[in-house]
Amino acid sequence: MPRLKKNIKKNIINLIKEGKSLNYIRSKTGVSKTTSYYYMKKINGRRYLPIKLKLKNKELIVEIIGLFAGDGYYVNNVWDKRIRIYFNAKEIRLIDYYRKSFKKLTNKLPAVLSQKSVKIMQLHSKDFCNFILSYVIFGKRKVKTIELKNKLLLKDIKFVTGFLRGLIDSDGYVRKGRKEIYFGSISKNLFTDFLHSLNLFNFRYKTYVQKRDGFQDFYKVRLSGNEVDRFVKLIKPQKRF
Repeated sequence: MPRLKKNIKKNIINLIKEGKSLNYIRSKTGVSKTTSYYYMKKINGRRYLPIKLKLKNKELIVEIIGLFAGDGYYVNNVWDKRIRIYFNAKEIRLIDYYRKSFKKLTNKLPAVLSQKSVKIMQLHSKDFCNFILSYVIFGKRKVKTIELKNKLLLKDIKFVTGFLRGLIDSDGYVRKGRKEIYFGSISKNLFTDFLHSLNLFNFRYKTYVQKRDGFQDFYKVRLSGNEVDRFVKLIKPQKRF
């Protein structure tokens, strides 16, 4: 880290003590967020308490992995690492269920932020980010490239049960009135992971590819009739209409 002039260092420390944000400090001093965060940690101590992962509940773990694969995002900054999950603002029951799931797994209740018609469930933790990323692969365009790392896990009943639940609760839904289940993704590899998961239970389904001018192909799968009843009984998804 480059040595700062005494007056700049003093200014940074004063701004931190006033509770100013890293962005504000950068705009006033021209010093990088990384440098300001270094002094912030020295003054305030650890900003986010470490989590305590409970790794015995495999089904709970992969439920959250599936949820992240469908509608999650990873913020990776030197001063801030966090997992974000996006929900429709009306999905109050679903948000409450997954907040409790996060708490069971990490011993920490995630925050919920509001952004127009979207609710964002957010958990700050380097350890939790690394844990999630040990299960999935994705490039810069997360939605298009995400997939499960270890395909052998798709042969494990408990893993697949939680994985299917998380994926349906994020990028799918159960329509009870018409007995239909839908799941869709622009990630062909994640879609294939979903189909392999269905195959482990011998679910019968139909697949479609939606061609969209100027956009990525959208891969969809539909279960109907008695397969819906069996899916709901075995997988227990929360997103049902």
